[in-house]
Amino acid sequence: MSKRKLLVAVLVTLFLSACGGNLDSPPLVYLVAESDLVDGFQSSYCWDGGLGGTLCVDTMEPYFNESTSLSASDPIRFQLDTPLPDEVTISISEELFGKTILSESMTSSDFLDWSPTVAPGAYIIDVHTNWKQGDVTYWFSVVLE
Repeated sequence: MSKRKLLVAVLVTLFLSACGGNLDSPPLVYLVAESDLVDGFQSSYCWDGGLGGTLCVDTMEPYFNESTSLSASDPIRFQLDTPLPDEVTISISEELFGKTILSESMTSSDFLDWSPTVAPGAYIIDVHTNWKQGDVTYWFSVVLE
């Protein structure tokens, strides 16, 4: 009987370990525009899914069919899926892979409000996120009006 209890305990432990919150891919980051969530363009990444498996995904260079218009006088809001990253850095530039105008490390939270001091205009914002499982960047094309 004690061998049976031990076996059950081991199986339950293995099951709970396998379901312990390991994700197959990085959680997503969204730009909040009025009441809509805008998907970011996800970069290439390598992600440790646990149990010795690492997934590497290569993506093409980001492209944007359209930009999201935002008020230049309001904070730019992002929504982060859980689990929240250990580190978040938000940067803004005038073009994709262009010179960074402003970059700021943020405290991780479900919602991040960022107020970059830039003139109205068209910009690329990148939100770089780090977890112990890996890191990924999300790009957004915005027009601050």
